[in-house]
Parts: sequence; C-alpha cells; structure tokens
Amino acid sequence: MIFPPSASGPLFRRPIRRSRLPVNFLAALALVLPMAAGAVLPAPRQAAPKTAAPAVPQAAADCTAGKVLSFVAHPDDDLLFMNPDQDDAIRQGRCVHTVYLTAGDRGKGLDYTLARERGIKAAYADMAGTADAWNTDGLAVGAHILVRHTLRANPRIQLIMLRLPDPWLGTGWGSLTPLSRLESVPHARVRSYAPYPDIYTRGELVHLLADLIRQERPQDVRLMDPSITIPYRSLCWRCAGHDHPDHIAGARLVEAAMAFAPGPYSRTAYLNYPSQELQANLNAEQTARKTAIYLRYAQDDPLSCPPGTDCSAPTGPEAAWVSRQYYARPGSRTLQALGARP
Repeated sequence: MIFPPSASGPLFRRPIRRSRLPVNFLAALALVLPMAAGAVLPAPRQAAPKTAAPAVPQAAADCTAGKVLSFVAHPDDDLLFMNPDQDDAIRQGRCVHTVYLTAGDRGKGLDYTLARERGIKAAYADMAGTADAWNTDGLAVGAHILVRHTLRANPRIQLIMLRLPDPWLGTGWGSLTPLSRLESVPHARVRSYAPYPDIYTRGELVHLLADLIRQERPQDVRLMDPSITIPYRSLCWRCAGHDHPDHIAGARLVEAAMAFAPGPYSRTAYLNYPSQELQANLNAEQTARKTAIYLRYAQDDPLSCPPGTDCSAPTGPEAAWVSRQYYARPGSRTLQALGARP
C-alpha cells in the first residue's frame, strides 16, 4: 500500500496522516527504460548464469496441510487487506508463501525497501509466534532468481521479493508507476533492484509469475482486486471506489499468469482501498490481533511510524482497514468470528 503526496476528490472517512514524497520525473526514468515512441530499447537480456546466495541449512517445510501462494504489490498490503486470512493459514499449519511484486520503495531506494522488508518479516514472525530470525537466499524460477526470506523456526513461511522499483513516474496520483506502466504500455520494461537485477517486459513478468505458480503448486492463490476499470491516470487518492494503480496492475498480471498456469487451486481476490467504505466486519479479537500485527510491521517503516511518533495505534485509513477484510467478488462468504471458523 502506497500513500500519495496529494489528491483531490471526495474525502474518505478517515484523515490521512502521512504523505508520499514526489520523485523527480527524470530520476524516475533512470529506473524505467525509455518511454518515448521510437526510443531504442536494449535487446532482451540473455539468461546469464546467476549464483544464488547460499542458504543456511534448514528443515524441509511440511506442506501436507496445504499451501497458500499470495501476490501483493507492496509490503504491508497483505497485512492490511488479506488478514486475518493469512494469519489463519499460518495458525492452521499451512505453508504460506507471499510474493511482493514491487520493492515498495516510494522512490527512496533500496535502503527504504530493506526497512520495509524487516518490518514484514517481523510481522510474519509474530503471526507464527516465533523468533524474528530468517534465512535469505535466491529462489531460482526459470532463468530468473528472486530474493527469498524463509522463517527459520517455521520454514513453511516464505516471503519472495521481486523488488521492482516503485516511484511515481510523474508528480503523484494521475501518473503511472513502473508496474502500472509495464502492465499497460506496449514495449515498456522495468529493471529490478539488487541483488538479482533483471529486466522485464510485461510478457516476461507474466511468464515468470506463471512459472512461479507451477513451481509452487499451491492449493490456494490469493491476489489483489483486478476488477477496477478506472484508467490508471484517472485514479485519485481519497476518491470513493478508487485503488492504487500498483494494486490493480499487479492483480491483472497475476490473473494473466494464472491463465498460463491453470491448476487445481482456488482463487481469492481481496478488496483493497475501497474496503474502508464498507462496514467493519471483523470482531474485536480479530481486529486487535490484526492491529498488533500491522503495528509490528510499522515499527520498521519510518514513513508509517516516523521516529519519535506515537505509533501505539493506527491512524488514517489504516485505522479502518485493520477492522475489515472483504473479498473483491460478489457472493463471497461472510467473514466469521475466529472461534466459529471451520
């Protein structure tokens, strides 16, 4: 979930506490390959030999209880929009592998990305009830290598990072991001961050995600909401029914990958920003736990919880999101209290 520098349109119910700093347009172009029509694009990279970081020996994960493969745009999207489902899956002993499509860096670079990754790792360790200690290595998927974090005390939990850069390619809302540009502009390309920098076209990214689905063999695939039809450049912050372009673009790319990698898995899409416009549907116990998990993440995100700030409770739209979880498709089951779930 990314927060904007400014916007216009009907106000949501909650005040927005923080803002996202705009990035210089030319600096953003340094992360994304040439946009101008007729610009000379480099030839697709040949698959060069890559060496994954050696993994610390760990127990093999037992996924006999099932595997959930979740795709989100940014670190914390899963905590705000897919919980308590993610938390429940962990407590049921299922393998929970979560894929983060962007670095979530907001144009601030890899240091901020790593801070958010520390936060998301801490939150998942809290959900698992274990020490916040992880092994990090490279996950080979076809010709690509992705960063993978595996929880040492519970190797059923893995966080997989594509680290695609994530600035606005302009002054904020009303402009594209690298992911939404890749999804919507023919011949667009984007280069991922270290330690495994790679260049992707839309087709290459879709096929990577399809290969990952085949390789993971999940029973359940979770994604964000691909159904919002508002053009990316018309989306605005604080406008009812609108969502972040990365949420929509990422979900559309995952849907395209699922078409290439069909299988006997369920598909669940989650409502994101617009969920705050609906009634709270989590009970007090669920809300308290979801809040605590999100706040554990926020401790490591200096934009979510700036140094010296009282971060004992979420503010802004997060205060609404932590008491809600909605599915993006009509007819989904109503969320039940924790004790009433099968």
